[in-house]
Amino acid sequence: MGKKILIIGNSAKAYALAKKLSNNHDIYITPASDTLKEFTTCLDLRDSKDLLEFAVENSIDLTIPVTLYDNNTVDIFIKNNQPIFAPSRAASSIVLDKALAKKILYKLRIPTPKFGIFEKSNLIADYIKNLKNPFVIKTNQKSSAVVFTSSKSAKNITDSMLAENAGKIIIEDYIWGSPFNFYTITDGYKALPIGSSIMYKHSLEGDGGQLTSGMGAISPNYKLSVDHEYYLMDNVIYPTLDYLEIEGNPYTGILGINGIITDNGDIFVLGYESFLQDCDAAAILNLVDTDLYSLFKSCVIGSFSDEVEFIEQKDLTASSLVLVCKNKDNFENVISGIDMIDDNTELDFFSSVIKNKYLEYEAVNGSVLVLTATGRTVTSSVNKMYSEAEEISFNGLYYRNDIGMPLIERV
Repeated sequence: MGKKILIIGNSAKAYALAKKLSNNHDIYITPASDTLKEFTTCLDLRDSKDLLEFAVENSIDLTIPVTLYDNNTVDIFIKNNQPIFAPSRAASSIVLDKALAKKILYKLRIPTPKFGIFEKSNLIADYIKNLKNPFVIKTNQKSSAVVFTSSKSAKNITDSMLAENAGKIIIEDYIWGSPFNFYTITDGYKALPIGSSIMYKHSLEGDGGQLTSGMGAISPNYKLSVDHEYYLMDNVIYPTLDYLEIEGNPYTGILGINGIITDNGDIFVLGYESFLQDCDAAAILNLVDTDLYSLFKSCVIGSFSDEVEFIEQKDLTASSLVLVCKNKDNFENVISGIDMIDDNTELDFFSSVIKNKYLEYEAVNGSVLVLTATGRTVTSSVNKMYSEAEEISFNGLYYRNDIGMPLIERV
C-alpha cells in the first residue's frame, strides 16, 4: 500500500524525487508548479505551522525537504513527533553556513583548499594581493562562487558583496581537478553511500565561464575509486557525524560532500550538501535499486543502523544534461520535441517552466530542464543523452556539448 509523502521544494531535484516516489506512493508537494501538477498533489504551504498542520491532519507518513532553509520547519516537525527526513536546524548549519563548514573541515584535519574568512574590505585586499591565481570567492548565498584571475577585479566584487550584506566572505585557493559529489544517507550514527557524480560546474565548454550549480553530471563517478570512497567514509563522513553528535546535533538525512579530485588522485573537500543537486538528482536516484521511502523512514524512526546493511545500486551509468534558456525577452517560448523523447529518458523540469493555455510547455530565461539517460557504459549513456537533447528545441536553447569528455568522443 502506498504511503503519503510530503515534499518541500519544487526545483528539478524535487521533481526527480517526486517522480521516483510517485511510482509507488501518493505525493504531495509545495510550492506548486505547472509541471509537478501532472503527477502530484500540489499545495501552496510555505509557513512551518501550516506545513505541520497539513501533515498532521492528512496523516502524512514522511516529509522530505529537498532544500534547507534557515527556518524552524524541521525542528517543529521533530518536536511534534512528525517524521521528517532532514537534519535539524543546528545540524544543518554545516550546509547553510559555508564559513562554519570550512572551520569544521580545518578542525577535523580534512583536506580542504587553503582559505580565509573575512568581513572587512581592507583585510580582503591584503589577503588577495598575495594569492596565486586563480582563486575563488564565495558567500552563503546560493551559487555565489566566482573564480578570479586577478586581485584587482576581485576587490570590486567583494566590496559589492559587503555592501549588499552578503555575510562572511570566503576566499579559497582554486584547485585544479574534477568536481565531484559523494552522497551518503545517515541516521546520525551510521552512514551508507547512496551515490556519487562527476559535476560539470562551469557554464561554458572546456570548464570556461562562471561557476554554476551544475550544467551536467555523470553517475556513478568513474574517477572515484573504491579506495577513494573508503577514504571519504572514514576520513570525512564519520568524523563529521561524530563531531556533530558530540556537539549535541546528530545529523539525519542525506549528507553529501562537494569536492575536487586532482589528476594525481588527491581529494580536497570544498563543503557539505544536505541533498542531491538539480543536475545529478535523477542520475543518482535512477540507479538506486531500493525503495527510497523505506530507506528514508528507517533513518527517521531509528531502525537504519540495525536493518540496512547496504544500498542496492543498478550496474548502469546515468548521464544528465541541464538545458538552459538564454532568451530574456521571449515570453512565448514553446518547448518542442518533448513528445519525441524515449520513455526511458527522464525529463525533470525546473519550477520556472509553465504550461500555456494550449497546454504547451514554455521556457523562460534560466535553467529549464534536466535530461537524464541511462546506459550500460558512460559512452552509451552520454551518446543517448545528447541524441535525445537534439530533439528538444526552444528559443535561446543552450547546453554544454562536452559532458563526458575527454573520456569519450561523441559519435
